[in-house]
Amino acid sequence: MPSALDVFREQREAAEQLHARVQEISALLDQVRHQVNALALNDDLRSMLRQEQDWLRRAQLALSEVRSFREQDMLRFWPGVIRRWTVALLLALISAAAAGAGYAWWTKPHAAELADLRSRVEFARFVEHRLLTMTPTERRQLDALMTWNRSQR
Repeated sequence: MPSALDVFREQREAAEQLHARVQEISALLDQVRHQVNALALNDDLRSMLRQEQDWLRRAQLALSEVRSFREQDMLRFWPGVIRRWTVALLLALISAAAAGAGYAWWTKPHAAELADLRSRVEFARFVEHRLLTMTPTERRQLDALMTWNRSQR
Protein backbone atom coordinates (compact mmCIF):
# COMPACT_ATOMS: atom_id res chain seq x y z
CA MET A 1 0.00 0.00 0.00
CA PRO A 2 1.46 3.33 -0.97
CA SER A 3 1.98 5.89 1.69
CA ALA A 4 0.39 9.32 1.75
CA LEU A 5 3.74 10.86 0.83
CA ASP A 6 3.93 8.73 -2.35
CA VAL A 7 0.38 9.68 -3.31
CA PHE A 8 1.22 13.36 -2.71
CA ARG A 9 4.33 13.09 -4.91
CA GLU A 10 2.34 11.44 -7.71
CA GLN A 11 -0.29 14.16 -7.51
CA ARG A 12 2.39 16.87 -7.59
CA GLU A 13 4.01 15.27 -10.68
CA ALA A 14 0.62 15.05 -12.40
CA ALA A 15 -0.07 18.69 -11.54
CA GLU A 16 3.33 19.73 -12.91
CA GLN A 17 2.70 17.78 -16.13
CA LEU A 18 -0.71 19.35 -16.41
CA HIS A 19 0.77 22.80 -15.77
CA ALA A 20 3.41 22.21 -18.47
CA ARG A 21 0.72 21.09 -20.93
CA VAL A 22 -1.43 24.15 -20.17
CA GLN A 23 1.58 26.43 -20.76
CA GLU A 24 2.24 24.72 -24.13
CA ILE A 25 -1.41 25.19 -25.15
CA SER A 26 -1.29 28.82 -24.00
CA ALA A 27 1.82 29.43 -26.11
CA LEU A 28 0.14 27.79 -29.13
CA LEU A 29 -2.98 29.94 -28.61
CA ASP A 30 -0.82 33.06 -28.51
CA GLN A 31 0.81 32.05 -31.78
CA VAL A 32 -2.58 31.38 -33.37
CA ARG A 33 -3.89 34.72 -32.07
CA HIS A 34 -0.91 36.54 -33.60
CA GLN A 35 -1.44 34.75 -36.92
CA VAL A 36 -5.15 35.56 -36.93
CA ASN A 37 -4.41 39.20 -36.13
CA ALA A 38 -1.86 39.26 -38.93
CA LEU A 39 -4.43 37.79 -41.34
CA ALA A 40 -7.14 40.15 -40.14
CA LEU A 41 -4.92 43.15 -40.71
CA ASN A 42 -3.89 41.94 -44.18
CA ASP A 43 -5.42 44.41 -46.70
CA ASP A 44 -5.14 41.99 -49.64
CA LEU A 45 -7.06 39.35 -47.74
CA ARG A 46 -9.72 41.87 -46.70
CA SER A 47 -10.18 43.11 -50.26
CA MET A 48 -10.41 39.52 -51.51
CA LEU A 49 -13.03 38.75 -48.84
CA ARG A 50 -15.01 41.86 -49.85
CA GLN A 51 -14.85 40.77 -53.49
CA GLU A 52 -16.05 37.31 -52.55
CA GLN A 53 -18.91 38.81 -50.52
CA ASP A 54 -19.91 40.95 -53.50
CA TRP A 55 -19.72 37.92 -55.75
CA LEU A 56 -21.82 35.93 -53.28
CA ARG A 57 -24.47 38.68 -53.15
CA ARG A 58 -24.59 38.81 -56.96
CA ALA A 59 -24.87 35.01 -57.11
CA GLN A 60 -27.72 35.07 -54.58
CA LEU A 61 -29.47 37.79 -56.59
CA ALA A 62 -29.03 35.80 -59.81
CA LEU A 63 -30.39 32.68 -58.11
CA SER A 64 -33.44 34.53 -56.81
CA GLU A 65 -34.07 35.96 -60.30
CA VAL A 66 -33.75 32.51 -61.85
CA ARG A 67 -36.06 31.07 -59.19
CA SER A 68 -38.70 33.74 -59.85
CA PHE A 69 -38.32 33.25 -63.60
CA ARG A 70 -38.86 29.49 -63.21
CA GLU A 71 -41.94 30.09 -61.04
CA GLN A 72 -43.39 32.44 -63.65
CA ASP A 73 -42.50 29.97 -66.38
CA MET A 74 -44.34 27.21 -64.52
CA LEU A 75 -47.38 29.47 -64.19
CA ARG A 76 -47.31 30.15 -67.94
CA PHE A 77 -46.59 26.55 -69.01
CA TRP A 78 -50.00 24.86 -68.78
CA PRO A 79 -52.04 27.69 -70.34
CA GLY A 80 -49.60 27.70 -73.26
CA VAL A 81 -49.88 23.94 -73.67
CA ILE A 82 -53.66 24.11 -73.52
CA ARG A 83 -53.73 26.89 -76.13
CA ARG A 84 -51.46 24.94 -78.48
CA TRP A 85 -53.51 21.77 -78.18
CA THR A 86 -56.73 23.72 -78.60
CA VAL A 87 -55.43 25.27 -81.81
CA ALA A 88 -54.28 21.85 -83.04
CA LEU A 89 -57.66 20.31 -82.20
CA LEU A 90 -59.53 23.12 -83.93
CA LEU A 91 -57.32 22.77 -86.99
CA ALA A 92 -58.00 19.03 -87.08
CA LEU A 93 -61.76 19.55 -86.72
CA ILE A 94 -61.84 22.25 -89.39
CA SER A 95 -59.79 20.05 -91.71
CA ALA A 96 -62.12 17.11 -91.14
CA ALA A 97 -65.19 19.31 -91.72
CA ALA A 98 -63.68 20.76 -94.90
CA ALA A 99 -62.78 17.28 -96.15
CA GLY A 100 -66.31 16.05 -95.43
CA ALA A 101 -67.89 19.04 -97.14
CA GLY A 102 -65.60 18.60 -100.15
CA TYR A 103 -66.45 14.91 -100.35
CA ALA A 104 -70.17 15.67 -100.12
CA TRP A 105 -69.89 18.33 -102.82
CA TRP A 106 -67.89 16.02 -105.07
CA THR A 107 -70.22 13.03 -104.65
CA LYS A 108 -73.53 14.94 -104.84
CA PRO A 109 -73.86 14.67 -108.67
CA HIS A 110 -72.95 11.00 -108.48
CA ALA A 111 -75.50 10.43 -105.74
CA ALA A 112 -78.23 12.01 -107.87
CA GLU A 113 -77.21 9.86 -110.84
CA LEU A 114 -77.20 6.76 -108.64
CA ALA A 115 -80.67 7.60 -107.33
CA ASP A 116 -81.93 8.02 -110.92
CA LEU A 117 -80.34 4.72 -111.99
CA ARG A 118 -81.84 2.94 -108.97
CA SER A 119 -85.31 4.16 -109.83
CA ARG A 120 -84.84 2.99 -113.45
CA VAL A 121 -83.61 -0.42 -112.30
CA GLU A 122 -86.61 -0.75 -109.98
CA PHE A 123 -88.92 0.08 -112.88
CA ALA A 124 -87.10 -2.44 -115.12
CA ARG A 125 -87.46 -5.11 -112.43
CA PHE A 126 -91.14 -4.31 -112.11
CA VAL A 127 -91.61 -4.62 -115.89
CA GLU A 128 -89.61 -7.88 -115.96
CA HIS A 129 -91.67 -9.31 -113.13
CA ARG A 130 -94.85 -8.23 -114.83
CA LEU A 131 -93.75 -9.84 -118.11
CA LEU A 132 -92.98 -13.10 -116.37
CA THR A 133 -96.33 -13.21 -114.57
CA MET A 134 -98.55 -12.31 -117.61
CA THR A 135 -101.27 -14.52 -118.81
CA PRO A 136 -101.32 -15.47 -122.49
CA THR A 137 -104.11 -12.99 -123.18
CA GLU A 138 -102.19 -10.19 -121.54
CA ARG A 139 -99.14 -11.24 -123.52
CA ARG A 140 -101.00 -10.92 -126.84
CA GLN A 141 -102.27 -7.53 -125.86
CA LEU A 142 -98.72 -6.44 -125.00
CA ASP A 143 -97.41 -7.75 -128.33
CA ALA A 144 -100.12 -5.81 -130.15
CA LEU A 145 -99.19 -2.66 -128.28
CA MET A 146 -95.51 -3.17 -128.93
CA THR A 147 -95.99 -3.56 -132.67
CA TRP A 148 -98.22 -0.50 -132.69
CA ASN A 149 -95.46 1.51 -130.95
CA ARG A 150 -92.95 0.31 -133.54
CA SER A 151 -95.10 1.48 -136.43
CA GLN A 152 -95.59 4.86 -134.79
CA ARG A 153 -91.85 5.46 -134.72
